[in-house]
Amino acid sequence: MPTPSSSLDNLKGQPMFQILAACQNLEKAGKRILHFELGDPDFDTPELITETCIQSLKSGNTHYMPARGADDLIEAVRMTTGISRGFIPGKEQITITTGANSAIFYTLKSICDPLDEVLIPNPYFPSYLAAVEIAAIKPIFYGLSAENFFIPNFDNLESIISSRTKAILINSPSNPMGTVFSSETIGKLYDFAVKHDLYIISDEVYARMIYDYEVKFASASTLDSCKERTIVINGFSKAFAMTGWRVGVVIAPANVSAKITLLSESIVSCVPGFIQDAARAAILCPRATTKQMYSTYRRRQIEICSQLQSAGLVMNWLPQGAMYVFPNISKFSNNSEKFAMHLLNEAGIATVPGIYFGSKGESHLRLSCAGSDVDIADLGAYFYSALSSYNGD
Repeated sequence: MPTPSSSLDNLKGQPMFQILAACQNLEKAGKRILHFELGDPDFDTPELITETCIQSLKSGNTHYMPARGADDLIEAVRMTTGISRGFIPGKEQITITTGANSAIFYTLKSICDPLDEVLIPNPYFPSYLAAVEIAAIKPIFYGLSAENFFIPNFDNLESIISSRTKAILINSPSNPMGTVFSSETIGKLYDFAVKHDLYIISDEVYARMIYDYEVKFASASTLDSCKERTIVINGFSKAFAMTGWRVGVVIAPANVSAKITLLSESIVSCVPGFIQDAARAAILCPRATTKQMYSTYRRRQIEICSQLQSAGLVMNWLPQGAMYVFPNISKFSNNSEKFAMHLLNEAGIATVPGIYFGSKGESHLRLSCAGSDVDIADLGAYFYSALSSYNGD
């Protein structure tokens, strides 16, 4: 009997979906679950976007598309980038992908050879680690701490650089912490990349979701217009409640973009035209279309923090952006996986253990603000009940 490849034996996937499966089993058994595990908005995709998709389907836009992307969507990306980031990328710098996750993999594969190194934040979004493992790239982690407001320590970065380092990956606003890097921090990161001749892979999926009005979004792309070393990854899932649509964008130097496009063409051929029409409608829609959704996320972040404080957690960090809360649970446990499983099994509270985001995430939990207000209203009481029956590590 033949045996499958061992090359994927260490691949863990996205643990949030494994937690969701456990939740669904508990719900089938009659247990109520308070869902804070997935960053899947409880809002429907705005009607303007879905209607555009329906009309595109009815018009027959169901055939192959250019691998790089539809011309009108690429033009819309160019124009909106000009408005949001102050430069208009060339058409040859843009690739439309099947979501931001695939865009990260395509990017890493396009700039790195096997055993090259990429600097990855810790805590990190799990898909980063999966992408480097599949691409046979070596992850080198740079630690982020609450004491430093989850901002990179540049002395630490200098200490882990090597001749094999090819890129640094940054994420602002970040998942799971909700940190937004200032323009000063972005400038220092860019200078660091120039000094060591690195690419900057900038995950900007949450760029529209900043709630601290004293903080402005900053992108390394404004420093080189993505012509030299900056590669911007963006998507539509969270900003427009389009998690199931699977469409993303990469803006990169033209020679890198050509490789990303070729890789995408080889694997998926193209992104469906009707999906691209919907994506174009999304990025061109009035800001008012998504304003209520973003306001709701911010209100929920504040309410979740309040509920957790009432249950005994010390909340000294209010996220600046994104759609998560990342509380420190060390007062009660230093084993986030054990603690999260206790919350789920005893109180029906579904969270993601911080350890799933890397070693620096231990002693934390991630709670998503994408769930229902009803669940948030009961969070404090359920959490307090679970604490009373927790026997420690």
